[in-house]
Amino acid sequence: MTEQSLFCRRVLGESGWLNNVIIQTDAAGMIRAIRPGRPDEADVTLEGPVIPGMPNCHSHAFQRQMAGLAGFGGPDGADSFWSWRDAMYSLANRLQPEQLQAIATWLYVEMLEAGYTACAEFHYLHHQPDGAPYADIDELGGRLMVAASQVGLSLSLLPVLYCRSGFGANGASEHQRRFINSPAQFLNLFARSVARAEDHPLHRVGLALHSLRASSTAQIAEVLDGEAGRAAAIHIHVAEQVAEVEQCLAAHGARPVEWLLANHPVDERWCLVHATHMQPAEYDQAAASGATAGICPTTEADLGDGFFEAGYWMEKGGSLAVGSDSNLRISPCEELRLLEFGLRLRTGRRNVLTGQASRVGFNLYQQAAAGGGAALGQPIGEIRPGYRADLVELNAEHPMLCGVGEADLLDRYVFGGGAGMINSVLVAAKQTVHNGKHQARDAAAAGFRAVMEELAG
Repeated sequence: MTEQSLFCRRVLGESGWLNNVIIQTDAAGMIRAIRPGRPDEADVTLEGPVIPGMPNCHSHAFQRQMAGLAGFGGPDGADSFWSWRDAMYSLANRLQPEQLQAIATWLYVEMLEAGYTACAEFHYLHHQPDGAPYADIDELGGRLMVAASQVGLSLSLLPVLYCRSGFGANGASEHQRRFINSPAQFLNLFARSVARAEDHPLHRVGLALHSLRASSTAQIAEVLDGEAGRAAAIHIHVAEQVAEVEQCLAAHGARPVEWLLANHPVDERWCLVHATHMQPAEYDQAAASGATAGICPTTEADLGDGFFEAGYWMEKGGSLAVGSDSNLRISPCEELRLLEFGLRLRTGRRNVLTGQASRVGFNLYQQAAAGGGAALGQPIGEIRPGYRADLVELNAEHPMLCGVGEADLLDRYVFGGGAGMINSVLVAAKQTVHNGKHQARDAAAAGFRAVMEELAG
């Protein structure tokens, strides 16, 4: 890569909209300066409104293959997260490395076209179907890095510690064999991921703890005391389900978030994924810790998880990010809309999450972009010096954007548009999407189709 100058007719900077400016980037795609300028002074001209790319705080890439395939009803009509999980296991245990890479390649193209410029990949599919490690213990993590590199998406790979099937269990079920590592094995896998990321300048490696039920107190402590515990991003599924809360109370005498905050050094590096079932004191303490809440509204709705009290969380100054999780839908705008609409349905009010910005879409987008950067442990989510030039250019000629003033642009995009309004996407100042389409779209789609045919056979 080389230094670049990008002329933006209109760009959302740290203090609001700026007109006719040049973003100067270094060879790594980091923003060095933003100054007034003209198109003839720049290497690239972006005529449409430019906003920060959205970080995706939570993804399980392999689950894209099962989108829409878990809608069958059970015999007693009591379908839940747990019945969905059984369907997920049966698909996960059939995947081969090259198939995972093809699925991820297509998914990451979809993410870029939707305006996600970086992704936290919560990666627990580690081993062969029988549980035996691959010759390269990080074979599947490596496949995800290659997929992201091929399409230009920045990846925060989060290898997952997964040691047991539930609270008090000594091991895992047959369906979970691909996920399981001892803490020592996991630290070896983590070290391999870190070494591999050195060959991919856009990628980072963080740590994920699957959940409190999937590892014991001692196992979590052993990993946090090792090199992995110093990662810039630490993620955990927590308080996603009522049954999980009840099991944690029985095992530890405390609710999941309550117990986590009391027993581990939760700080701004942490992302509490879902955190759906918290009491007010837990919201207060978690927000004060500096941790980011990683909310995935479309998946949480699909699984019947419940509502995160985003209004209360944001009143307490909590950091918030959004993710696509099971990848049923790939759209940051849909995640933000559902977050707001869920609260409207519960409260009977409109425009709940306005914050100090007074505009819901504007507030939500900026909060989620900045919170996503924190959750990924990367300098992204804002357009200012010292941050990477991960940019989304909206289509200035889109009919729905014509005649819209600056105050309403993001609200129009979030509530009235989405991917159809995107003209181009840049990651580290390098264009990955042009005229709304990724250049690798056709090849990636063909690879994905081939895998779907193989799995259907």
